[in-house]
Amino acid sequence: SSGINAEWPLRPGLTNLRMEALISCISENSAVLVVRPAEVSTDTLQSIVSSLSSSTVSFDLLSRLAVSTKSYDVVILGFFEKVDSIDYEVVQKIMKPGGMVVVMNGDNTTLTTDFLINGFSDTQVLSDTIITTKSPSFVFGSASAVKPAPRVWKLDADDDLEDLIDPDELLTEEDKVPPNTATYTCGPKSEKKKACKNCSCGYAEELAGSAAPAAPVKSSCGSCYLGDAFRCASCPYLGMPAFKPGDNTVKLAL
Repeated sequence: SSGINAEWPLRPGLTNLRMEALISCISENSAVLVVRPAEVSTDTLQSIVSSLSSSTVSFDLLSRLAVSTKSYDVVILGFFEKVDSIDYEVVQKIMKPGGMVVVMNGDNTTLTTDFLINGFSDTQVLSDTIITTKSPSFVFGSASAVKPAPRVWKLDADDDLEDLIDPDELLTEEDKVPPNTATYTCGPKSEKKKACKNCSCGYAEELAGSAAPAAPVKSSCGSCYLGDAFRCASCPYLGMPAFKPGDNTVKLAL
């Protein structure tokens, strides 16, 4: 919620000091809104307009900002009366992208934190009684499509490359030695390119030109069907699931 402390008086000579501070931070040809109290003399308003002659100056009540349809480059709060609280959503709605908010006679420490939390940036404390900040660089309530980032990791020239490891350095001399095909007893990479006697890798069927299952293998230990934990090192069923005795085919229960 927002509110103005109407008991805070405008002391003589204070207006001129504020005008000098405002003129220094407002660009020419800016649309300026000065939030005013319900009762203020016409001469005071005219004096502000004359001092900011290079800008278009408007005045409005704080309670009417929520229904305002205009947008401004600069919004000034607290020029006439101390502002106890600020409705930042309302302020953003009447701000142009990148516009400036000027708050006078507020708590600069609290305002600095509030500005950051509510999306404002580039906050500057001009004096003990004046603080400015910038509104977001987009129109309040606007939306934009988000483009997916490319799936490429690019290194910048300033990146520290000392911790990078060359994968080739991880290879030992043994890793670089070609495999000895003489140790292959079965399969297309074997020296004789023949299937072994108890071939279970499918190479025998490939040589025969058929996917027909191989002839039943007679178990020498009688424990082949129990699984790898009970099979010998040369068992042709190594790697296959356990099965029922007499049935060496795997059936899926669907």
